[in-house]
Amino acid sequence: MVTTRQTAGGLDLLHLAVFGGYAGQQILTPVLPPLARELSINEFQYGMVMSASAAVVALVSPVWGRRADVWGRKPLMVMALFGASLGLLAFAVSAHLGLRGVLGTVPVFVLLLLARGILFGGSLAALPVAAQAYVADTSVGDEERVKGISRVGAAVGLALVLGPGLGGLLGDLGLLPALYTAPALIGLVGLLVWARLPAEQVRSGRGGVAGRLSPADPRIRSLLLVGAGIYLSTSLLQTSIGFLLMDRLDLDAARTVELSGMVLLAGGLPMLLVQGVLIPKLAWRPQRLLLVGVPLTTVAFAAICLADSLPFFLAAVTLSGFGHSFAIPGYNSALSLSVGPGEQGRAAGLSASANAVTLVLGPLAATSLYQLDPALPFAVGAVALGVLFLGLLLRRTPAPAAAPGAAEPAPAADGTR
Repeated sequence: MVTTRQTAGGLDLLHLAVFGGYAGQQILTPVLPPLARELSINEFQYGMVMSASAAVVALVSPVWGRRADVWGRKPLMVMALFGASLGLLAFAVSAHLGLRGVLGTVPVFVLLLLARGILFGGSLAALPVAAQAYVADTSVGDEERVKGISRVGAAVGLALVLGPGLGGLLGDLGLLPALYTAPALIGLVGLLVWARLPAEQVRSGRGGVAGRLSPADPRIRSLLLVGAGIYLSTSLLQTSIGFLLMDRLDLDAARTVELSGMVLLAGGLPMLLVQGVLIPKLAWRPQRLLLVGVPLTTVAFAAICLADSLPFFLAAVTLSGFGHSFAIPGYNSALSLSVGPGEQGRAAGLSASANAVTLVLGPLAATSLYQLDPALPFAVGAVALGVLFLGLLLRRTPAPAAAPGAAEPAPAADGTR
């Protein structure tokens, strides 16, 4: 097992690493649809490239969780950033060759699928796993851990807000600047992490075989269901809101793109306020964060079912953003506090895998439900969240425990664990 010695600025660099990794991904968001058209890649092939990345994340996240507990947090984070940078560089070169006519549509599609879906997706999957485990190592007490995990979420939120904006600005110069800026940004952040992130101390078992943490472990199984429900609701919202806006407000395609971006931005901005500012100041325990966030999102989804004007949509989706911003760090913190020090990476890996599964299944569920009734994805989301809230009210919060049969690690020289 390894633990991380915290030094000044270590967590700031960690947050920068998370921001850089996801900002590099999001820079490409506005250029991918027109790139697909330029490369003669159809919508189904485009969807395959996007879905492959989420599927790979679901498969490899538990593996990265086990590796984080054996190799250490920093080595895994450096590997994640350099691997993601290499994946997007291969993506950019493949697309560039396709735009120049050097490669045909089929070879380019296969290369893009391998580069973004497998190499990039598989590498980036290790980043949140290593980051959450690093926070668990360096935090002293529950309050500090909640604060650290919350700010990791805020870094992701900032990337989701700023990344597409930067991609749009670069897109004004053409497709290639954005394609090559993304891997360069992630690679630069990887170099900073490699050179500046505090080194780790080896306690025992470095290089050994990490044990498995089962999703059925009684300490975490109910929490994994809670997390899957929360992340599924975000997937239902992101997939369905554009269609609902178009149908309810009778919009054309261009106006739908404009208003969908505005509404989703309204839902994303609360993440910066809540996770970056409010949660660190409130010092609430994870259970309280969940008991505030889940019902807020439930009410928001019920409101979206009835929304019939732009202000109504903006208010409801903003409320959903506030709810998710409380619920997600509450869930991640509760999961981290439910397992022992030597299981933090594996717990984070299971969480990331459950999240990725919802990104694969959520769009399929949302579109199927929408065909039956436009309000149905949000009605189902509201009911599911309501059930989760009742379960949280009945759930007892267990004391953190070490893995069955594992010995409690000895205190470090500075008195921390």
